[in-house]
Amino acid sequence: MALEKFKIVSPKDGQSIDNVFEILLINVDHIISLKPIRMVVEEKLVKGYWIRTTNGKKYRAVEIPAGLKEILDEDDSDILKIKHNVLSDDMSQVELLVN
Repeated sequence: MALEKFKIVSPKDGQSIDNVFEILLINVDHIISLKPIRMVVEEKLVKGYWIRTTNGKKYRAVEIPAGLKEILDEDDSDILKIKHNVLSDDMSQVELLVN
């Protein structure tokens, strides 16, 4: 069993304005997907993570283990090297794709 510590947004308060955080140990062998997302936390847009496990549970995390974060950051550097084609010359669309 490979337990790792995650800081998640409490599922009890998923739709409330105030965010309540919990530390949760998750067996990384049971994680199906881990997706970077943008979330609003304390009125700020922050980088977060969407976690889905084999038992169907879904979590929104604000902190994940360093090893998993490194794997996801490696992919970000490759994405930045790709030139994106956009439908318009509007720079705001390019910024949305890159950011």
